[in-house]
Order: sequence, then C-alpha cells, then structure tokens
Amino acid sequence: MFVSDILLQKGGLVFAVTPGTSVAQVAQQLSTRRIGSVLVVDKFDAVIGIVSERDLVRALALHGPSCLDHEVVKVMTRDVVSCDPDDSIDRVMGLMTRGRFRHLPVVRHGELLGLVSIGDVVKARLEETRHETEALKAYIVAG
Repeated sequence: MFVSDILLQKGGLVFAVTPGTSVAQVAQQLSTRRIGSVLVVDKFDAVIGIVSERDLVRALALHGPSCLDHEVVKVMTRDVVSCDPDDSIDRVMGLMTRGRFRHLPVVRHGELLGLVSIGDVVKARLEETRHETEALKAYIVAG
C-alpha cells in the first residue's frame, strides 16, 4: 500500500495558513477543525513550515500566554519532512517514527497534494494486514 492509496480515501484537502497568522488563530483552528497540525505556506502555496500541537505547547512553555499574539512563523517547525505519493506505508511509518512527528505533507515536484497523519497510516496498515490475512485464509481453504 502507498501514500497515494491513503489520499484516494481521505482526499487531498489540506488546511493551511500564512506566516502572518497569529498563534491564537492557529490554536483556534486546530481545536475547531479537530486536527493536530496545520501547514504554513508562502504566497506561492509552497510549504515553508508546519505547526503542531507540540509546537504550541513549546511556545507556551517558552513565552507564556503572550505567544498567542505572535505570528505563527515564530513558532513553526521550519524543516518540514515530506513524502511522495508513491512512498510505501512502511517507509512513511519509519519516517514518522524516526522523526517523532505525527503529520507528513505529501508533496510531488513542489506541489502540495495532501497531508497524512499517523492515524491515517496506522489505519491503512491495519487494512493491508486484514487483506493479507483474508488472502492467506482463502489460500489455505482452497489448498
């Protein structure tokens, strides 16, 4: 199974903000949309950062409540790791495990195609395992 399979099921719609968006606005959107991160894009829609719940907690710990008035560009993670739609689920799981992050933008040739979460990846892997189990059972019964 591949990242493209996940995007086929969940779609490629991604909520993103601009660097000048306030931290308070991002926190509100994360809560309202029930999501764990938001991408930060420039005027050409290129990904320049990501803000996760962890980034917000870190900003609060460092700056206190005043960080809510900061622009998101001050608290975002700048070195965004991304994946390709043709990447395998196993590769993406490895990236997320090693990098200790839960959200991964899907990018091809600089174009943002979607965003996958660890929940999406685990769900896809469980579905893949279920199919493998069913195929083995059918093989044994037919044997």
